[in-house]
Amino acid sequence: MSSANACGRPSDAPVRPYRSMCCFIVPPGVLKKYARDGAIDPATRKALQDTYVETERLRGLREAHRIATLRDADRFLAGAAVHVPAQHLFDCMHRKGLPGKAVASPAGAFKTVFDTTAKVEEFYKTVLGRNSVDNKGFDLVSSLHYARNYDNAFWNGSQMVYGDGDGKLFGEMYLSPDVIGHELTHGVTQNLSALRYEGESGALNESISDVFGTVFNQWLNNWAVTEPRGWLVGAGIMAPPALAKGFTCLRDMAQPSAKHCLSPQPELYSEIDPTADVHENSGVPNKAFATFARAAGGQAWGNAIKAWYDTCINRALRSDATFSEFAALTIASALKIGGAALQAQCTSAWTEVGVTPASP
Repeated sequence: MSSANACGRPSDAPVRPYRSMCCFIVPPGVLKKYARDGAIDPATRKALQDTYVETERLRGLREAHRIATLRDADRFLAGAAVHVPAQHLFDCMHRKGLPGKAVASPAGAFKTVFDTTAKVEEFYKTVLGRNSVDNKGFDLVSSLHYARNYDNAFWNGSQMVYGDGDGKLFGEMYLSPDVIGHELTHGVTQNLSALRYEGESGALNESISDVFGTVFNQWLNNWAVTEPRGWLVGAGIMAPPALAKGFTCLRDMAQPSAKHCLSPQPELYSEIDPTADVHENSGVPNKAFATFARAAGGQAWGNAIKAWYDTCINRALRSDATFSEFAALTIASALKIGGAALQAQCTSAWTEVGVTPASP
């Protein structure tokens, strides 16, 4: 990824239409729940309430733009001209206007975002052979200091946006590498299957981002699949008071229902609520991947993530895919990537969470 022209589109960069497809790291249910918690101070509750209202406003823009992405017939193609992605950084200065004021020389928080985003691009390129989120060198834009005490980070269809948190429940949203990897992966999904953001397909959409975000974090830290920290989502964004209460993360892919998760999830297909938010039911495919990767052993960015990525780029993955359909595709990909042994490990992982793969 080029560090030149870090903030300002180079003259030869392709111009792409704005497509809002807001996907957030913090579930609205968490914001709503703690905004009503009388044990939390009023200022923090207000920050959570304001974040919930703004998050719901932004989520309302999603579906029309998801459909627009689906109509892009070239989304699976690498393109004739290969563009080397550049980064562009902006400061919202605690307002809601995007992208904000261009940042000429990244320092402090902006340097952290720049460096981690560059590593995400490197991860996709070196591990999976993908050129940015669209496989055509899409420039990566990040805006920091969105609104005031905003308790979320999101991909809006064309860029990353980070809030600063309220300081009591959440800290700065860019401090977890897996969060940056998670949100940028929403850009990848948008340009592939464009999984519908509701029901089981929506839970798969969120799970895919958790999977690639955590595996990126493991790759960044050179952690083996046996390292418990490697399966935590959002560990770096938990504020000290939340940590003091025992909340070590938003989600834990290896133990979705654990008490140390601020947003616990069901672990078995029989336990999911079809009407629940997509972040909640993503615990089932999350645990399936973590179980699969640990059974495969070694490092998750080996055969395990390659089988998942092969599924994501498979045109047979429909935008309204179910867990059962996704499971069947991952099992077929595991066979292709690692033979019968990897296929058996993948099948066993889905069996453990109670998902029966669809028949061919």
